[in-house]
Amino acid sequence: MKEKALSVVSQCLENDKLGARAEAGGDKIFVRYDPLETGNGYVSPSVMLEFGARSTGEPSELHDVVCDAAHYLEALEFPIAKPKTMKAERIFWEKATAIHVFCVQGKLRGERFARHWYDIVRLDEAGIANAAFKDRKLAATVAEHKTWFFSEKDRAGAVIDYHKAVGGVLKRVPEGQTRTVLEQDYNHMVEDGLLLDEPEAFNDLMRRCADIEKRANDAT
Repeated sequence: MKEKALSVVSQCLENDKLGARAEAGGDKIFVRYDPLETGNGYVSPSVMLEFGARSTGEPSELHDVVCDAAHYLEALEFPIAKPKTMKAERIFWEKATAIHVFCVQGKLRGERFARHWYDIVRLDEAGIANAAFKDRKLAATVAEHKTWFFSEKDRAGAVIDYHKAVGGVLKRVPEGQTRTVLEQDYNHMVEDGLLLDEPEAFNDLMRRCADIEKRANDAT
């Protein structure tokens, strides 16, 4: 990691005279930069590049990535990247199973987790959720992958059955104190300006997640 990937990233930052620095940590590289604003500190001023072998990256598609400012500054030409990205349907199941684990464990692992619930609703709006419901093979693939590489236990200490979860008992809406903790994390995310559009209230988000939960389980 340090000998190859880190040196390449560091050299690119230097060549482009960018005010950022790269650091290696395990199978990750962190590109740290000086923010224009700090907000409440929810958003970390760094970009994380993961090189671990636990993510397959498949199935994948090519997608354009454009600058946010391009829409407002049409007289300027901005660069466009076309990376190979994991299919959105798989991202849906990855996030859905991560949410399920949180709901049955009843605990968050640090901050910045509420984004998964927000992302699930946005994927549903784009029609991705319905497409994912129909792809039972992909759901089973994600369940198998999580079983091998992301084994977790519920509150009672029993191993979480991912196959059973995607087979009709997927949970997306936490309860009690767990819900309160998630709401606090969501509000911190909103307050720090992480979302470009006007965000919905937390309870509205949970109602939409409950609807997605029902449709996902009914589709099995």
